[in-house]
Amino acid sequence: MPLHQTYLSYNNETYPHYYLCHYLPRSAGRDTLSHSLLKFKRCRQPDLEGWIDCALEMLTAMPVPPGATLIRALHHNETTISDTPGALDLLGRRLAARFYYQYHPRLLQKARPHRPVKIFGKPRRKEELQGLYSIDPVYTATLPEGPPKHWLIIDDILTSGATIHAIIRTIHQSYPGTPLTVFTLTKAGTTIPPHTPSSIKGLHYQFEQGADWVLAEPPQPYYSLPQLKTMIQSDIFNF
Repeated sequence: MPLHQTYLSYNNETYPHYYLCHYLPRSAGRDTLSHSLLKFKRCRQPDLEGWIDCALEMLTAMPVPPGATLIRALHHNETTISDTPGALDLLGRRLAARFYYQYHPRLLQKARPHRPVKIFGKPRRKEELQGLYSIDPVYTATLPEGPPKHWLIIDDILTSGATIHAIIRTIHQSYPGTPLTVFTLTKAGTTIPPHTPSSIKGLHYQFEQGADWVLAEPPQPYYSLPQLKTMIQSDIFNF
């Protein structure tokens, strides 16, 4: 399956958004593909390598010019990027090396940490992020390639788009009119894509103190790297 493309709207402008596959939140059901993305966020293998490999292979179709300035979204508890790279930093570095982008995660900063926006409805998410993001002018002055000519924003999951919109707003306050592209590993939805198999495999449960019976983690490893990449590239949920 080719790279998915849609558009994000902000301030009467549209910006291309590319993503590898869909993601189901836990409220919509638990599946192998979406669970794998959560493991990517924790830098677990083979999930980390599987998602990065698929991004490197599929993003050859994304029309972002070499030299683009690449930044990543900040987590809710971050105000700037730490020295210890997380999963998105590893992805950003690999994308920069493959496609000759300029990865500058510390260009983007926040005034303070905030609560996870996923706990709010869409209007409240925008309010929670209002005025938090900014571009670091001190760091910008050190860029050897000069002012950014094309921005590439990366994140793991696009849900309501509140975080990405907050970043777009911040970029265009400092660099109005600069071309901008968004890439996320997945785009969240609440329904299963029509090509997804409907059969449900046997589930295993375990007793967790204080939480009654809960769905147990499947035994590891429960898929190989090639199997994971096939699921991502085929956009197939595996229950």
